Parts: sequence; C-alpha cells; structure tokens
Amino acid sequence: MIFKRITRSFKRKQLLFVCHQNISIFPKCRNFYHRVPFIDLYKKVSGQPVTDNFVEELKKKYPKIFNLDQNQLQCTLQILNKFGITAEDACFDPHVFCMNHLLMDNYGEILKECNFTIILPKHIIRYHTLVKSRTISQLKKEGLLKDNLHLEEVLQSCFFDWPKNHVKLINFPDSNTNILTIRMSILERYLQYKLSITSEEFKNYCKNYLPLRHRPMCDIQEALDIAQNNIKFNVETIRRNGFIISSDPANTKLILENVVLLGGLDIREAIKIEPAILKNHYQSLLEIKNMLEKYNISDDAQRHCLKVYCMRPDTVQKRLEQLIKLKEYQVLSSNPRVLYLVVHEKKMMNRLTKIQAAKKHCYSLNHLVASSKVFNTYINSFGNKICSRDVAILISSSLRGAGITDKSVLNKLKRHKYWLHTALNVIGENIYMLKKKFNDDVIFDNCQILLYPVFELEQYTEYLIKIRDGDYSVKETSKIEIDSSYNNLNYSMLTDNQILSLILYEIEKKYHFSGDGIWNKLDGGKIKQKR
Repeated sequence: MIFKRITRSFKRKQLLFVCHQNISIFPKCRNFYHRVPFIDLYKKVSGQPVTDNFVEELKKKYPKIFNLDQNQLQCTLQILNKFGITAEDACFDPHVFCMNHLLMDNYGEILKECNFTIILPKHIIRYHTLVKSRTISQLKKEGLLKDNLHLEEVLQSCFFDWPKNHVKLINFPDSNTNILTIRMSILERYLQYKLSITSEEFKNYCKNYLPLRHRPMCDIQEALDIAQNNIKFNVETIRRNGFIISSDPANTKLILENVVLLGGLDIREAIKIEPAILKNHYQSLLEIKNMLEKYNISDDAQRHCLKVYCMRPDTVQKRLEQLIKLKEYQVLSSNPRVLYLVVHEKKMMNRLTKIQAAKKHCYSLNHLVASSKVFNTYINSFGNKICSRDVAILISSSLRGAGITDKSVLNKLKRHKYWLHTALNVIGENIYMLKKKFNDDVIFDNCQILLYPVFELEQYTEYLIKIRDGDYSVKETSKIEIDSSYNNLNYSMLTDNQILSLILYEIEKKYHFSGDGIWNKLDGGKIKQKR
C-alpha cells in the first residue's frame, strides 16, 4: 500500500490515502478494529471508513493508541478543546493521543500564554521545536505570532501580583531570541521579586527541576500562592525546595481537598514536614495510606517516615510484600521507624547480606538504614551489640500493662551486664513463646529472661509448668536438672512469676548472675535486693 498526503488545511489536517489501482480504497475492516476506541472515534468524527492498511500503518507508527480506553481519549479531547482543537483535528494527528496529559496541557497553555494566533495538534506535538529552535521572527513570519507582539510584555503581564514599576524589560531582539529564553528571563526576574532568589539558585532550579522550564506562568503563580497562603510555607522553605515552585497546582488542590490526614497529621502539617509529598499524585497518596493501614502500620510510624508518601504505590506494595517475609522486619515491625526499611529497602537488603557474611547477630534498625559511615564503623568493629532503644521498643510494644514503658524496660534490662549482646530476633521469639503461657505483667517483671536462648528457655518453661500441674513423668524424659536444694519445694504452689524467676536463676547459673532471680532456698521465697 502506498499512502500519499493529498490535502492539508491550516485549521484542520485531513489525511487521504491513495491506493494501488488493484486494491479497493476502502476494503472491509476486520471486526477487531471496531473494538478499538480510537478507531471508533476516528470513524465517527471523520466520516470515513477505516481500511486494514490504515490500521496497520497506525499500529506501526502509534502502537500505544490501541491501548487507550474511552476515558483516556475523552481526557485528551477535553484538554485539546481548551485550545480550540476539535476531535476531528486531533484524529488527523494521532500522535497527540499518545502524549502525557499533563505535558500536553502545559504545552498548550504555554503557547496560549505566548498569544499564538492558532494552536493545532502539530504545534503541541512539536512544542519543543517551536519554543527552543524557532526565533520570534520565524514564528511571526509563519503567522503563529502577530507582527506587533512584544512577547516579553505579554509574559510579564501573566503575573498579576508583579507591579509594573518593579519590572525592567530587556527588549530581546526577535531575530535571534526564542520563546524559552524570554520565558526563563521573565520567570527568573519574577522569582527574584517574589522570593529574593539568586541567579545561581534559579540555575539550580532549572537544572534539578525540569518541569519548571515548561510549566505555564499561571501554574507557577498559583503554586506559589497555595504554598504561601494555604500550606503556609515560609520563603526560605520554598527556596530550599525549588520543586514547590514547579509543582502542579491542580494536583496540590486535590491533595488538600481529598487527603485530610497523613499519619494522623493534618495534610498541611505533613507537607510542611515532607514537602516532597507535593510531587506525588493525590490518588497515589490515598493508595499508600490505605496500604499502610492494611499492613497495620501505625500513625506514629508514618509520622516518623512521611517520605514513604513520596514513593509510588506499587513500589511500596512490592517492598512491603517482600519485607513481611523477613524475620528482621517482623521483629522491627513495632518500631516507629519501621517505614525506613521500606524507603531504604535495597540498602537494607544489601546490608543484611554483609551482616550475615560477617556473622554478626546483633544489629539495630539504625545499622540497616543509616549512613554508610555509621554502617561501616559497625561492620568493621569488634564485638556485637544492639541498640538499646530498639530493644526497649520491641519489649514495651509487645507487652501491655501499667507501667510498661521504654524507660521502665531499660531500667530492668540495664541490671544485666550483657543486655546489649542478645539479638533482637531472639528477644522477639522469647516474647512470642512466653506470651502463650504467661501474662504480660509477669514477663515484664522478669524481662531479663528474654535475653537468653529460646530453646533453653522453652525447655525450662515446659518442665516447670508440667511439674506444677502434677506431671512428674517429665523428670524421667527431660534433660533439665533443677538445683537439688529445691527437692522439697511444693511446685504446685508456684505462681507464674515465681516460675519465671526460678527459670531465670537456673539459666543464669550457666551464664552470668545479674542478681535477679536469686531464691531463698529455705522457703522458696524471692530475695529482694537493693539495686
């Protein structure tokens, strides 16, 4: 099939295809094509039948167009309609349907701000050519800009809060100046007036925040208005976070309207803490919020790491699915900084591998996500220690009872000389095992018992509970040997607290006496010692 473009209108573009004589110009189209929304739209607005060859050419040049649904097509048409572009105009330039909606809207708005005499799909498609590669003189010669247009004045007038007496026009020559140069010059001077930025800061904004160069002036002005008057950012915060200037005001308004709270904080307060939230789509924020609730991640944990709301929802989902399978995550899941494991998942997994290779069993959450300097010091140092705060959080969050706090847990554990040398997963497994048989208050009173090996603790627990319940056959099968001085002890009278104290004493005989769990051998009473 040989296609020839035989006619073109300035207001709308029509493509007619001339075929070989032996082939009918409008052969019957397969039913498959009727299920493609764009094909249906094309037939409706053009009034022309669709040939197999036309569809094949379309698939070759614009394969994405076959994946578009009706809603996506309508969204494109609504955006184009703002610039006087009809559905028929758009259908004769199919590439426009494959463009990102936000970029398409921005490009059209910029051309509109520049007072283009007409905006066609081809102008939006070739936006970068028009604003960067064409001089003002060339655009005027092509009839896209009026001959008497002073673009610098037109763009300056877009900022209604910029007094004219503060504006000094440069009067760029049309012959060697493009639209982008004038736009960036105007924008830099406006931001100097509005935020007192320096030329160096503006260069960094343009380099690091690419949307700024191609964001309509009206959007920039609205973004700053929301940032200063609604969210209440101060000028210094905006200057430090240049992406606020180039943020999409429509998305920001949707965030403020639909995302009421993040981590229990008012959305405005959350954005103040983590301004990069503005980069994410409002629907993504809602998805992540629902996802974290599904995984029982507390508001406190979310407040400690609002950066998770700067990520893509599918990334958060994927990482959480992987992390919940790890014993390290399971042990640290109650830690208020647990979301750092999600944000720094790749770093964490890499460090876990190094920790295992170094045969270190004691590590903290900080070791997994902190700076390379902190981690390298830990991995290369002699010894094996955990973070006291992580231990306290693990125990206090796992046990419920009056007076069980991070501080009270630490006060008890610090009595033990080697309390920082037990792996978190060992403590976690001990808590899980003991909670099946003892109340939280009892475990807390004897929390030093959590520092010892799980298997040994389980053996002693099973042994003493069975004897208390009258099952003395366990003495014949168990390898546990209780101090002979307890032969006359009435085990049936032992309370849960006394059982754990006795276990602690028996285990500590083999390790290190912390002073807790020493029994009066005459009456089985616990000796109270001053610490």
